Amino acid sequence: MAKSRIIAATLAMLLFQACKTTQPARPSEYYEQTEQMPAVSTIYVPLKIYKAELEKSINTQLGDVLFEDSNLADDGLMLKATRRENIRISMNSQTINYIVPIDLWIKKDLTLTNVVAEGSLELTFQTAYKILPDWSLTTKTELANYRWIKEPVIKLGFANLPITPIANSFLNKSKADIAASIDEQVASFLDLRSQMKTVWQELHDPVLVSEEYAAWLSLNPQSIGMTPLVSSESLVQSTVVILSSPAITLGEKPHLPAVGTIPDFHYAAGQGDDFQVNIRTEIPFAEAERISKKTMAGEVFNYGKKKVVVEDIEIYGQGNRLVVNTKLSGDYNGSVYFTGKPKYDIRKNQIELDNADFDFDSKKALLKTASWLFKGTFKKKVQESLNYYLTYNLEETQDYIRQQLKDYPLAPGIRLSGDLAELSVSHVYIATGAIRVEIGLQGRLNVEVKSLGF
Repeated sequence: MAKSRIIAATLAMLLFQACKTTQPARPSEYYEQTEQMPAVSTIYVPLKIYKAELEKSINTQLGDVLFEDSNLADDGLMLKATRRENIRISMNSQTINYIVPIDLWIKKDLTLTNVVAEGSLELTFQTAYKILPDWSLTTKTELANYRWIKEPVIKLGFANLPITPIANSFLNKSKADIAASIDEQVASFLDLRSQMKTVWQELHDPVLVSEEYAAWLSLNPQSIGMTPLVSSESLVQSTVVILSSPAITLGEKPHLPAVGTIPDFHYAAGQGDDFQVNIRTEIPFAEAERISKKTMAGEVFNYGKKKVVVEDIEIYGQGNRLVVNTKLSGDYNGSVYFTGKPKYDIRKNQIELDNADFDFDSKKALLKTASWLFKGTFKKKVQESLNYYLTYNLEETQDYIRQQLKDYPLAPGIRLSGDLAELSVSHVYIATGAIRVEIGLQGRLNVEVKSLGF
């Protein structure tokens, strides 16, 4: 009897051991010091301001009445200068020249009576401007020249009284006041410093570039400058030069960093419409897990009468390799660990896990209790899923950016256009908490100002 009990206990123990799932050891988690500083990119953005639109804005803002002296008691003379036609301008790196056609209304006190005369002339103003380090704009306008088109004459019945010398004298005395009036009005609608502070703030704000992948682009600007203005027959041109370290992250919107004071204005060197931008793309492990679970969780794998269900996925790093912990239930209960090294496949134009396979301890555990998993589609399916969902699809990214660059509104009347010629991967590596990819973009950019809404 005792002997039969021993045999029964032994059989039960063997049966228990046979049913028990051997768990592989968890691969250690560590990260190599492969952190690389993102390359600084220089972005050249050609700026084209159409003269017709600039003149339209100036004419709208300055209004019709340019100067008015309505005090007859001081010097016996009243004067009103009204814009007759649109102001015409020309610009260079140091000055703005205005040609202002005006109608002049004059009232003269002749002691016994007041008489009125009207004339037309063309004024030429020259405005010297300077952009200060804090991006504020200072101007100094002077009346460079004037030319009478119709000289003012008072008709007194028996004779005409020319008052051009009087008007000339008055213009010479008043030209400083007229120029100061123009400076004041220019300053009121062209607040460059406020506009650039807004631009600097917006350059720091991450932009959602893909809802599907929850991809956010952060420009991380370091400085901003521009080349001197150059004027041609129909255009005023410059190049905005931005130094930045752009980055793309997947997942939640990156925290907006505290935006400091806009860097001092400086005239920058370089021009053209080509750009070469180095972008750091970061795929956080948490986001990779979320994307993988979206299709893998609940997936059933069968081999004959055996089956397992994917319950959960965990992703972390081990040196330069990625570890994927696939938690299963069913005829195998527990974790199975895959490892693979992220690698860019030029032929496929995508990033995938190279030589993804069960880690050594997982192989030993499966050989003892679930060797049938080697024979099914489990491993292949997991790798295909990871390759698809952990890959930042470069072709889709390139197409998306190209579409955005075709015609992108920056502000009312201001549009950015361009083309993405090439997208390439220079480096893929595992960083603490994420897969990082260094991407290079090459193409051209152009900003056109077709109207100004100051």
